[in-house]
Amino acid sequence: MPDEVAGLTASPAPAVAGGVATSPAPAPAPAAAPAASPAPRQAAAGAAADADEVAARRRVLLAGDAQGNLVKLFTQVANQQKRSGNFNVLLSVGAFLPGMGEGAKEAAAALAQYVSGKEKVPINTYFIESRSAAMLQACPAGKTLCENLHFLGGFGVREIEGLTVAYLSGRYDATVYNSQDAGADGPAFVGTSYTRQAIDGLLQLARKPGAAGIDVLLTAEWPTNIEDKLDEGERPKHPEGLPFDFKEVSSPVIAELCAALEPRYHVFGVADIFYQRAPFQTLKSGHVCRCIGLGKVGSKGKGHMWVHALSLSPAASMTEAARMQRPATTSGCPFIEKPKLVAEDGDGAGLKRSAADMEGGGLGEDTLPPPIPNEVFIGRLPPNIDESRIKKALKHCGTIERIHLAREEGPDGTKPCKGFGWVTFSTPDEAEAACDLNDLLECGKRKLSIQISRPRAGAAPRKKREIQIVIEPHAECWFCLVNPKVEKHMIVCATTEVYVATARGPITPMSVLVLPVKHAPSYAACPPELQEVLSSHVAAIRQMCRKTEKECIVFERWLPFGMSANNHMQIQVIPFELSRAGAARDALEASVKRHLPGAILRRVQSHAEVVDHLNDDSTTPYVYFEIPGDNTARGRQIERYVFAAKEPRIPLNFGRMVACELLNCEDKVDWRQCQEDKDSESKLTRVFREAFKPYQPKAS
Repeated sequence: MPDEVAGLTASPAPAVAGGVATSPAPAPAPAAAPAASPAPRQAAAGAAADADEVAARRRVLLAGDAQGNLVKLFTQVANQQKRSGNFNVLLSVGAFLPGMGEGAKEAAAALAQYVSGKEKVPINTYFIESRSAAMLQACPAGKTLCENLHFLGGFGVREIEGLTVAYLSGRYDATVYNSQDAGADGPAFVGTSYTRQAIDGLLQLARKPGAAGIDVLLTAEWPTNIEDKLDEGERPKHPEGLPFDFKEVSSPVIAELCAALEPRYHVFGVADIFYQRAPFQTLKSGHVCRCIGLGKVGSKGKGHMWVHALSLSPAASMTEAARMQRPATTSGCPFIEKPKLVAEDGDGAGLKRSAADMEGGGLGEDTLPPPIPNEVFIGRLPPNIDESRIKKALKHCGTIERIHLAREEGPDGTKPCKGFGWVTFSTPDEAEAACDLNDLLECGKRKLSIQISRPRAGAAPRKKREIQIVIEPHAECWFCLVNPKVEKHMIVCATTEVYVATARGPITPMSVLVLPVKHAPSYAACPPELQEVLSSHVAAIRQMCRKTEKECIVFERWLPFGMSANNHMQIQVIPFELSRAGAARDALEASVKRHLPGAILRRVQSHAEVVDHLNDDSTTPYVYFEIPGDNTARGRQIERYVFAAKEPRIPLNFGRMVACELLNCEDKVDWRQCQEDKDSESKLTRVFREAFKPYQPKAS
């Protein structure tokens, strides 16, 4: 008996009503040759099985990215139920919660109406979330927001109305995904990006002894290679015929997950395109899987339909013959050619992982890089952990040489731990002693995992910092404080290590420089302790900006000059109005195409990672940027990029070119064209100093 109804109307073709799509029934399997009439007992048993399957059927609505447009979604669902009768459940994929930007306040207010009970959700609704890092971090195991409205959580397998539903929230980020070893402990999500931990955890849940087969898999993204094994006319295309890069909305990890879990239905969103792929035969079980892509709630047109109706029987209630029916249009599995997971920085260190690899925990032991015997990896750390607590807990194991906690910069200027870190001891025996505490130490109601550290699989061994410089004052340097000619009236504040000064020829009135007190040619050449102090000042300035409804663009460039006096590093921070934040990435891309043709910017997680792109050559020029990224419930994210190469040559004013492109003030690219007199510079400095006082980091 087919799974999908022939539409909510009697029409044999897909019906469209206000963005609601209903599917035609799958083509029946070819008729078999006539067989002898079954015995009455066999006929009765078959009739009973069919009756059980019909009784177990569930009427399911599937919805694409709601993006906070809940009034539209639930109004449409209520109208549909009035016309066609009640459905058992609504499953929503993609971004469900309100974001930020235009219409965000109205969407948040509408959500509050439902959560408070003033408005009723008309159907039992379960959703995943692809863009709210706050929801993923606060409720990894899911949460009921109000009656009939449930966040499923980060990942898992759940029985819903008798159906076995597997789900994965978040999006794919190659850098985040490839930074975690297969099978290693670590966070399931970094921001909104899922990690190997999430994928391995989901596979383990689905593969528990006695676990039911997956009826429905919910993800935000499309699976990569979905178009394989199809004729040209059957492949997904943009409804209006516009050029469209499906790589932007698809994930190789999702393709492997679909191949490994073998769901009967795989539902996804993000692309704002309605698409039903021809069924494909799964590799192990042999039943068919149907992939359904949905549009964004509120989109118009048949090609963007955002609600889809199914009449679905749980696999557990189906006969073997019914479950194994294959329509005449069934194709081969598009995921036989395993997708390649390529690291975002394009270094060729991508990994090819099959579904079997994922199911078995990833790479085999013989393919892993050698461990670091005197270093341990610590997982399951709480966000508020600090180095002193780690040192106190492990000091009896031996001499601790270094503690490094992976951190991310929060929108409020804090730097919460990502959930993992490394501790280096003086000897391997001391590291082994620390490993004896695995699952015994507890912090923030979490049992810590401790194991010998191992470099990321597939990556080249991390090289020691080869850039060696002498950090000493230069009496002739324009920026060294020992120079009697230094413009002291422009100094905002100073510590023994770092000072902040207003910029000469500012692009915006609050433009400033963050510089080391001692002479250093670049951030990459600074010792880690100095890098941390420099970055803390940048973070403090960003926090000040955000408290005053502004954003900022940050850049540093290193170009080797013949005169060492010209080589005093500076990080430039340019605050600007919040309304321009969303255009920052476009401005950066446009400037690269115009002024650095052929250059490829590499996405990095921190300023400190710049050194990894210099190939141990201290003469390699580079330019580094921090720009406002996507808006999330936790605030606007920060995107970091670096270009490091001797060709094409980096223009001296490239950082200013990007900022001027963003702010539409290209007449200010040359600082000499917008230089202020000394009195005006002094006034700008005083204004910034007063504004910055509450945020200025304390001297260590």
